[in-house]
Amino acid sequence: MSRKLVFAAGFAALSITALFAQLNKERGDGPGKFPELNFTVHRLGTDHAEGITVIDMNGDGRPDLVSGAYWYENPAEAGGEWKRHQFRTVEITREFVSDCGEWAIDVNHDGAPDLVTVGWQSDGLWWWENPKKQGVMWQKHLIAHTMDTEGGWMGDLTGDGKPELALAHYGRTGVLWVDFAGAEPKVHQAGGHDEDGHGIGIIDIDGDGKNDIVTPFGWFKNIDAASDKWEWHGDWKLGETGFPIVGYDVNNDGKMDLIYGRGHSYGLYWLEQGGDSAHRTWTKHTVDESFSQIHVLKLVDLDGDGQMELLAGKRYRGHEGNDPGSYDPLVIYYYKIDRQTGKFTRVPISIAGTAGAGTQFITEDLDGDGDLDIAVAGKTGVHFIENLKVDNVPRPMREQQILLNKQWPFEGEGTELAPKAKK
Repeated sequence: MSRKLVFAAGFAALSITALFAQLNKERGDGPGKFPELNFTVHRLGTDHAEGITVIDMNGDGRPDLVSGAYWYENPAEAGGEWKRHQFRTVEITREFVSDCGEWAIDVNHDGAPDLVTVGWQSDGLWWWENPKKQGVMWQKHLIAHTMDTEGGWMGDLTGDGKPELALAHYGRTGVLWVDFAGAEPKVHQAGGHDEDGHGIGIIDIDGDGKNDIVTPFGWFKNIDAASDKWEWHGDWKLGETGFPIVGYDVNNDGKMDLIYGRGHSYGLYWLEQGGDSAHRTWTKHTVDESFSQIHVLKLVDLDGDGQMELLAGKRYRGHEGNDPGSYDPLVIYYYKIDRQTGKFTRVPISIAGTAGAGTQFITEDLDGDGDLDIAVAGKTGVHFIENLKVDNVPRPMREQQILLNKQWPFEGEGTELAPKAKK
């Protein structure tokens, strides 16, 4: 008998061999004529902290996810459950965990990463001491008093090759930054009310080899950070930006541009630097105004092509549901950047699911298969977003992750017929 499948009228007949060849052909390009990455989203828990970082909590060599009061145990490349464990307590105000940023830093220089956290709901930048034992609750220590602190960013300000942490304040009390290189954290301040605001970045604006501090109202030129010498330039007013304000030469003209999102409204933009060192100009370009609360951005080479992509996503209930577009569907995208034209091409990672971008992106090879994965935390839970560029998870585990109910037929669903005899 002929090994052909006959389709409805108007469709050509295909041999089984040809049909499977068509179904299994290599995936084609997406819009913009470049290969798109594919991701699968895993919701690990429904706890509602919005900061997230990575620490090997159990010493097995795999990066575990840390968010709020909990850590999630990495099941490795073959997939499976990310088991949740509690390791500390947190402060909670209504629906908010006071956790707008988490950074893994060896504060006491004992060889084990500690956890540095901050939140705008309560006072203080804190570090939580790693006890280097499992099952022991971590203890917290105050670094500095700070209020209305809704995020921060790390970068080398002093030129010693080690990153410092810079914090911005919704209450505009002045930029606070911390040097962790010494035996004790050293706290510095730059500017006051007029310079501080909702958003921050660490960027070499003028190309002199020193990282400057960028805020929604301008930038501090780094004269000598360690000696608290800065020169203020009030070059722009960006509104309430997300974290961080990103520095990137978007149009490849040798000048540092800015990319920023509106943390509590609609809009993603880039600011083009023009002019010269005596008179810089800044031209605003719209990237995307279709989603709101872009409270976090990250530049990362997700697809390994040597070019940076921009990660962006929607935060949920940043102001308890009172921001513009607060109840729009949650989205996470990455953008390919054409540096010849300054054009951004959007690629979906997660649309209208449960994954939202809280206040931080983690981009790391979390499952150890050789590609970069993503992790986020927020009011809708902690999510591991698996990059499928390399996919070594066995098919039975994939079906288990999909939560497919194979107990067919369901009770009372209908009459079960005997399978057709094979021809």
